[in-house]
Amino acid sequence: MSSAENALLVIQLMSQRGQLTVREVANELAVADSTAHRLLAACRRLGFVRQEAVGGAYFAGPALHEMALAASGAPRLREASGELAQQAARDLGETVSIAILEGRQCRFVESFEGNRAIRVSSLLGQVQPAHACSAGRAILARLSSEDVSRRFPTRSLEKRTARTISDWVAFTAELDRTRKRGWAVEFGELEVGIASVSHVLTDSTGQPKAALSVSVPMSRLTTAKDAIPLAHALGGVAAEVQSRLRALITSPQG
Repeated sequence: MSSAENALLVIQLMSQRGQLTVREVANELAVADSTAHRLLAACRRLGFVRQEAVGGAYFAGPALHEMALAASGAPRLREASGELAQQAARDLGETVSIAILEGRQCRFVESFEGNRAIRVSSLLGQVQPAHACSAGRAILARLSSEDVSRRFPTRSLEKRTARTISDWVAFTAELDRTRKRGWAVEFGELEVGIASVSHVLTDSTGQPKAALSVSVPMSRLTTAKDAIPLAHALGGVAAEVQSRLRALITSPQG
């Protein structure tokens, strides 16, 4: 392959995984470590990857984040969801957010706090592990098994709290449950004392674009049974956001 093709493959790998080492790139591209290092260095110069410590792993850079936001249609997402998500936060009294998938991470591109005295703070701008948050699970559950596996090649899942599902078999089983019931839920897996429920937002072809999520203190949401009314209420909002988003995408101005 040409250097250009290899560089594009590195960017593709980074977009799927969010983190890479020289050895991983060398193995995936079947090249020498020195070649992998040069490719990563070139991607770093252009802002597609970044390195926090010399000799350490590489992470998605600002240029890749900008591409992900553009590809996800984040401005259209905010346009389609902003008013509805804000109203949902008022109606539910809980924090409502919009998140997109970036490799193995979820980036929250919109968030409105609820009006209760004890509430979850805005998640706007946060980047969280997709496997541990309901927004990430809602999106991952709509991807193929092959795509999910490519994003987690080592099957290693960070344990954020004592409740986080970190076993691969248990995680894929949870994705199956999410797929069957139509919404995702987690209880204190991302942050102690906070639960969340999420619905996926898809385009006209059924491909996942984002997730609509509501975050609640566990003092008010402790079991999957408790989550059902909230999931149904959020589902109605998600359907309207999805309808507006598809209209924006297919409009002549879009």
